[in-house]
Amino acid sequence: MGSKLLFILNAVVVLVLGLALVFAPSAVLTQFGVETRVPELHMGRFLGAALATLGLVLWFAKDAADAAVQRNLGFAALAGTVLALLVTIIGMTMDGVIRNFGWLAIVVEVVFGLGYVFVIFLQPRMK
Repeated sequence: MGSKLLFILNAVVVLVLGLALVFAPSAVLTQFGVETRVPELHMGRFLGAALATLGLVLWFAKDAADAAVQRNLGFAALAGTVLALLVTIIGMTMDGVIRNFGWLAIVVEVVFGLGYVFVIFLQPRMK
């Protein structure tokens, strides 16, 4: 798997989730067991806008021709994925904010994190 495919897959996942949070935050937040009061809905829309922006950035990053640019974007995506994983774990264990499908978010974050580790560190050694 190359960085182009990983960027495309990650872009699609975060763009779909982001747009869902922008246009139907109550439906998405309910799936994760998050309360859907007005402040949570508003913050969900902010998160959705940020995820949609990230999805677009990743979508356009797939066409980066320079290997150094792809590597740096991979590092940034890996760092963001690790940070998202930590926030999800904290939200599930310490705060109890994420209740229902938090495990799904963890699985997605781990899969993409491992994908970025492979593309950044292991794939260049395989060539």
